[in-house]
Amino acid sequence: MKDKIKKIIGKKKIFYCKHLRNIKNKVYENDNKILGIIKSSKNAKVYYNKNKGIELKNLLKNVEIQNVSTDNRFYYNIDFFKTICSPHTVFGNLCIDYSIILENSLEDLKSKLDKSSQEFYENELYTIEAMELLIDRIINKIKNEKIIENISNIKNKKASTLYEALQRILFINMLLWQTNHRLNGLGRLDKILIKYYDNDIKNNIITKREARELIKEFLLELHRFYKIKSNVLLGDTGQIIELGGKNIDGRYECNELTYIFIELMEELKLPDPKVLLRVSKEMPRDLMKVSLKCIQTGIGCPLFANDDVIIDRLKDFGYEEDDVYNYGTSACWEPYLIGKSSAQNNIKSLTFMIPFNDMFEKENLSKVSNTEELLKIYKKYLKNYIEKIIDEIKEVDFEKDTLLSLFIDDCVKNSTDIADGGAKYNDLGLTGVGLANVVNSICNIEEVVFKNKEMSLEELNKIRKENFDDNNELLKRLKNTTNRYGKDNEYVVKIANEIIRFASDVMKDRRNKLGGKYKFGLSSPNYIMASKDFLASFDGRKVGEPFAVHISTDTSDAYTELMEFASKLDYKENRFNGNVVDFFVTPNFINDNFEKFVDFLMLSIKVGFFEMQMNVVSSEKLIEARKNPEKFPNLVVRVWGFSAYFKDLPDEYKDYLIERALKNESSN
Repeated sequence: MKDKIKKIIGKKKIFYCKHLRNIKNKVYENDNKILGIIKSSKNAKVYYNKNKGIELKNLLKNVEIQNVSTDNRFYYNIDFFKTICSPHTVFGNLCIDYSIILENSLEDLKSKLDKSSQEFYENELYTIEAMELLIDRIINKIKNEKIIENISNIKNKKASTLYEALQRILFINMLLWQTNHRLNGLGRLDKILIKYYDNDIKNNIITKREARELIKEFLLELHRFYKIKSNVLLGDTGQIIELGGKNIDGRYECNELTYIFIELMEELKLPDPKVLLRVSKEMPRDLMKVSLKCIQTGIGCPLFANDDVIIDRLKDFGYEEDDVYNYGTSACWEPYLIGKSSAQNNIKSLTFMIPFNDMFEKENLSKVSNTEELLKIYKKYLKNYIEKIIDEIKEVDFEKDTLLSLFIDDCVKNSTDIADGGAKYNDLGLTGVGLANVVNSICNIEEVVFKNKEMSLEELNKIRKENFDDNNELLKRLKNTTNRYGKDNEYVVKIANEIIRFASDVMKDRRNKLGGKYKFGLSSPNYIMASKDFLASFDGRKVGEPFAVHISTDTSDAYTELMEFASKLDYKENRFNGNVVDFFVTPNFINDNFEKFVDFLMLSIKVGFFEMQMNVVSSEKLIEARKNPEKFPNLVVRVWGFSAYFKDLPDEYKDYLIERALKNESSN
């Protein structure tokens, strides 16, 4: 096995570097399927993306074709040892419009190409021909007649049944992963599939039970390669299915498929794919009950996105009304206009603690006499920090992408590649982390230094830089002050909004290379990665301890208070790039208060949270699973915007989840 790994590494770029790391770190140690793929990789090859369409054709001419049995319902295979090497950044973390391939054949897509733009036309034509070549190779290899029919029809027919529609989605999704696109969303599947489902039921082509089994197998196919698909941590695939949502007329839209997808997720209890439910005060109560039953399993989904808040924010930003009602999310939680945008919504992370720490490293703060003066200096550092990030983003070049350009509006209409600004929207998004730590630090400084005058700012800063050594009483106090992020407290909300509005003003008039705007949110996956080796902070955080998670608290004695706080944060203008309320709840608490908890969720929608996710697990179970992982092989937890098996997480993530669960149980 070591020789095999050495051989692959020696060839360079033949296999994704991430997977090589996972092999070396024994992530796949007990996974015979993946080890089998690795051992059989004698034909590993990389294709260099000089001529987009031609290289794609060369790639698809050589990818391995899996010989599926007659029992298989779908063809879905990804040859992870063959891919296209790109010198520039590859678009990922987005969701194409899968309805395009359902409502068009490849022949139809050819007919939409404009021959007057020769380079674009030729590259897209080569791309479609490459897809046709792969289809021919598949149908010549496999023996399953039904799959052959469904795959063949992609060339010259529209989808006509639910079965065929699901296969087409898998086919294009397979191509995205094959061509090095990461974090691929699935879109609003209940909306785009319902007409095929209804027609099949009406015409007795399929029963409801058979439709349910088809969708179940569809989900299992998406899950099959989840380890290799994972980005930073196992489970981080971006495979989000959006369900439900308000129509342009204000009515809430859901259907039988909305319920089926959620019920199947509850049944399967898998961490991947994930489900996001768009919620509204207009939604049926029974849909919320079905969702809560799914969440009760502990798999962390569905994530809730509040249409009553988000849709207006998207309109305010400048997105057209017809488009905003079909929003989904990028890989985690960042609102994304499905099939309309090139948006890279997590292109950088905005760590609010970096400029705050820099201020205390570089400024002489001995003459600062109040919080207003401190905030004024912090804003100067925050402005410089944000401008530096935007300047770094300007240096990013995106790879031309003929495959994405077929399925993102308006690339074909304008005969312009997505990398050249062909998409309808070309905005870029930053995720945010550490705001809670900054706000809590400012509140503590206000109380200890400016209000009570217990010590000078210099003295408090010296204790902080020494990691609060021999100052345990002070440390405990700083961790548990009354004015704290997540509390429904006017002063805390004021400080938080003042900072995020200022950050908004710094970037709102800046434009990226493709003419798009910048946006940011208050949720980021970097609460552990960005905090490693980071100095202690005035909120009672010691060196290297994680930053606060999303919009959360560890001191509130009521979930309702956290919701009130979250509803008062200002998400207007460009401040909507993912704002997730994140909290823990024990299974027993929901079991004993199920109807009341449904009431709480429905009320929270009206109060106005932006997005919400929760971990339903006890600290006792997490601690036991930490000690004896073999006893809990299927324990799933919510991590960032994804769910994962607890056993697969790095130790620091396990420990932080346990810490948060313990704090939740002690305060509730």
